[in-house]
Amino acid sequence: MTATITEHKKCICVEFGDTNNNKVWQYTLYDDGTALTEWGRVGKGLQSKMTTPAKTLKKWAEKTNPNNKPDKRYTEVKSVDTGSSSTSTSSSVKSAALKDIARKQIKSTNPLVQELIDYCAKVNIHQIMKQSGDRITYDTSTAQFKTPLGVIAPDQVAEARDLLVDISDFVSNNDFTNSRFNSTLNQYLRLIPHDVGMTRITPQRIFPNTQSVIAENDLLDGLETSFIDVTTKPKKKVSKKKDSTPQIFNVELELVTDKNVISYVRNLYQSTRKSMHQSNSLSVHQVYTVKIATMAAAFEKYGAKLPDIRQLWHGSKCSNLLSILKGGLIIPPSSSSHCTGRMYGNGIYASSVSTKALNYATNFWGSGGSTDRTFMFLLDMAMGRYYDAQTWGGNYPKAGTNSTWARAGRALKNDEMIVYRLDQVNLTHLVEFRQRR
Repeated sequence: MTATITEHKKCICVEFGDTNNNKVWQYTLYDDGTALTEWGRVGKGLQSKMTTPAKTLKKWAEKTNPNNKPDKRYTEVKSVDTGSSSTSTSSSVKSAALKDIARKQIKSTNPLVQELIDYCAKVNIHQIMKQSGDRITYDTSTAQFKTPLGVIAPDQVAEARDLLVDISDFVSNNDFTNSRFNSTLNQYLRLIPHDVGMTRITPQRIFPNTQSVIAENDLLDGLETSFIDVTTKPKKKVSKKKDSTPQIFNVELELVTDKNVISYVRNLYQSTRKSMHQSNSLSVHQVYTVKIATMAAAFEKYGAKLPDIRQLWHGSKCSNLLSILKGGLIIPPSSSSHCTGRMYGNGIYASSVSTKALNYATNFWGSGGSTDRTFMFLLDMAMGRYYDAQTWGGNYPKAGTNSTWARAGRALKNDEMIVYRLDQVNLTHLVEFRQRR
């Protein structure tokens, strides 16, 4: 009879001062009274031995003692998955689980929409793995993205975001030798394990420039929004008649065939495009209507009642589309402009200039987009009482206002509008663009 796992925990020690530590120690307890301990370099093959639960728990307490010196102090890694590193994890890019859930739950009747969903699922997985430098794998059996130590719990990802804000400031200031940068990076790598190989860890090697910080921020977005929590999956077999799949999507997506609507969207794009933008070479290919239930309901309750509702553009990389369709737009908690490019505070950004917004969906700013199939949303934004920004940057939002308008010719070259509440925005259309032939 095979023993059953009763408890599994992992801890990590990252300290790259004099020791260059990037070590993991973990244990697994079984119901037959045995225990397995494993240890080694993060991302490398681990050594292991069988022992007793009593010895294992004593060793765990010693490892995680907060009074240990930094190069001996281990921090628990909060993982959603169970099982040890000896369990093989597939790294092949197969999107069956995520794709099938999206196809089943995104309401549509058009085969072109189904093809779009398949494409977005594939791009989403590929982009995350590419940004991670193969430090993130995809487990096809659970539809989970994993770090070298497994699926990281969402609260740990949120904690890592705060540290990434500080990291982005160090990188932007080229302050790579600052001892606080070292300690901050140590903390970050304890939360989001990275396989950095056997060479010495340095801040400049992990985050050489602001683009690497932006890529890491995108990686956290992708990890957080791509998690299909294994704890929501049924532990026992259920009747085939009962769908045990967790509800991930509550959205309607339909291809627009009405020529008047297509013409309106195309004219809105053409009338505000500017030759100064790289995306000016793109043209409207398809238009889809979008209705995300939670987003529409929130907007109807608050945003729709505010004055000055504008129809604006919001560009997004294709790898983010499924995440947006899952729950609508988000306001990332990061407060650093170097990390997210948000010079007017944490909010939802949109523009009346089509190609300005469309640039965010391409690789123009090195953000990992693609001009193969490029997408942009049309949305309703409730401005309410706006602050007229005359300069670049500052502290936002301003007291007594509902939004910020960074006007063209004053603060920016092109108009940009920002709101700071999610219920002031509602997505109405998804527009696909292709290169003009």
